[in-house]
Amino acid sequence: MGLINEMIESFRTSTTLPGNTDEQQTTYSGTPITPVKFGLPKEIDSICPECYEIIKATLYSEDGKVWIKKNCLEHGDFKDIFYGNVELYYKCEDFWFGDGKGVQNPPITKATVCPEQCGLCNMHTSHSGLPIMDLTNRCNLTCPVCFANANAAGYLYEPSYDEVVKMLENLMNQKPVRADRVQFSGGEPTVRPDFLDIVRKAKEMGFFYVQVNTNGIKMADLEFAQAARDAGVQNLYLQFDGLSDEIYKKTRSRHLLEYKLKTIENARKVKLDVILVPTLVKGFNDNQVGEIVRFAVKNHDVISGIAFQPVSFVGRYSQSHILEKRYTLADLAFDIEKQTGYINALRDWFPIGCTSSLSKLGSAMSGNPLFTLSLHPHCSQGTYIYIGQDGSVKPVSEFIDMPNFLREVEVLSRELKPSRFTMLSKIKVLSRVKKYYDEDKAPDGLSFEEFLKSMDGYQDVSKRRIYSNNGHGNEFGHIFIA
Repeated sequence: MGLINEMIESFRTSTTLPGNTDEQQTTYSGTPITPVKFGLPKEIDSICPECYEIIKATLYSEDGKVWIKKNCLEHGDFKDIFYGNVELYYKCEDFWFGDGKGVQNPPITKATVCPEQCGLCNMHTSHSGLPIMDLTNRCNLTCPVCFANANAAGYLYEPSYDEVVKMLENLMNQKPVRADRVQFSGGEPTVRPDFLDIVRKAKEMGFFYVQVNTNGIKMADLEFAQAARDAGVQNLYLQFDGLSDEIYKKTRSRHLLEYKLKTIENARKVKLDVILVPTLVKGFNDNQVGEIVRFAVKNHDVISGIAFQPVSFVGRYSQSHILEKRYTLADLAFDIEKQTGYINALRDWFPIGCTSSLSKLGSAMSGNPLFTLSLHPHCSQGTYIYIGQDGSVKPVSEFIDMPNFLREVEVLSRELKPSRFTMLSKIKVLSRVKKYYDEDKAPDGLSFEEFLKSMDGYQDVSKRRIYSNNGHGNEFGHIFIA
C-alpha cells in the first residue's frame, strides 16, 4: 500500500475513530448505521440501471482501476469503471473520519429502505451541507447534455413563492445544525420573475450564504448582477464548459463564451464570488481541464473554486459506449496534474469529507455542533491551491503535512472537553497542529496564522484575499478545485 498508507492503517487500528469501532453507531433517531466497508474486493448495495431495483454489486481492482460488476435477475450483468486509479482510491479510504448522525428532526421518521424512502429520513447520516433548491425547471437554454429542464422533462416544475418559503423554513429548522446555506438552482433560477424576492427573503430569514446555479445569460447584464448582489446573492455557480465557443455550440447548442466572460467581469465589479462548473465529457472537452484551471488562477480575485462535473449517463447506452466515455474523479486529478503541473495527484488529492475532523475540533472547542461534511470518501474529492503575488501556484499539501495534520486534528477533537476548554488549551491546540506547517515551503510571506485566516473566507469574497505583514507586502489568493 505504500509507507503513508501503512502508517495510516497503523493509526486506524491503534485508535478508536468514529465509524471504525466495534460499538454499533446510530443516527440521532436511533437507526443503526451501516459501516463504510474498506479494501477491495468488497460487496456493496447498488441498483439495476434498467429497473432501479436494489441489488448487490462487487467492487474489485483490475488493470490499475476499480471496477463494479452486478447482476439483475431480470436484466442481466453490468460492468463499469467505478474509479480510475486504485492507488488513489485506497488513499481516499484512508481519510475517512466516520459518519455523522444525521438530523434530530427528520421529515421522514420510519424509513427502512435506502434510497427508496429518502427525505431527509431517519436513516440519513449527514445533515444538509449545501441544500440545492430547484426554483423552476424552465430555462433560457436547451442544452443537449441537460435533463433538468422542462423541455427534456416533459412537464413544468415551479413551486410557488409560499412553497419556497416553507422549504426554506424547513432547512432553517434542521437540528442540531440548521441548514443556513442554500443554492438556488433549476432549470435556470434567474428566469423566475420573483427570483430576487426569493433571495431577499432567504437573507431576511437568516441564510448567511446564498449561491445561484446559473448559465450566466442574465448575470451578463450588469444591472441584474448588481440587483442580485444587493438582494443577497454571494456566489455564482457558473456553468463553464471551456474557453472555446466550439465547445458551447456542442454542449449548449449556441455560442456562450461572451456571456461567461461578461458574467465574470460583472461579478468582479459588483463583488460577487464565482465558482466555475464545467461539465466534462471524455474525448470531447477533458483536454480543457488545464486551460480552465489556469483561467481560474489568472482570475483568482473573483473565482474561488472550480466544481468539475463528469457527465452522467442517464437512459439506455451500450456498455461499450459507457466504458469509452466514463470519466471519474481520479481521471480528473491526473488530468489536472498532466495539463497544469500544479499538483501531484497522489499527494494533493483528498476526499472532501476529510474536513470533518476540522469541524469536529471546532465543535469540541465551542461546545456547539458545527457544519460538518461527513460524506463518503469516494463521493467528492479535490485539492486546494494558493496563488502568490507573482502568480506562482502551490497546493496546500506542499507546505502542510496533510496526513498527519488531519490525524492530529481528529485526535484533538476527541480529547478536548468543552467545559474545560481555556485560552491555554487553545494555545496547546495551535502548537500541536502548527508543527505540520512548513513555512519555508509555503508561499512567500504566508504565515500559519494567515493561512488559518484564509480558511475563514472561502465562502465570502470580501475575506478571501489576505495580506502578510498586517496588510502590506505579499497578497495571496486561493482556489478550491473539485
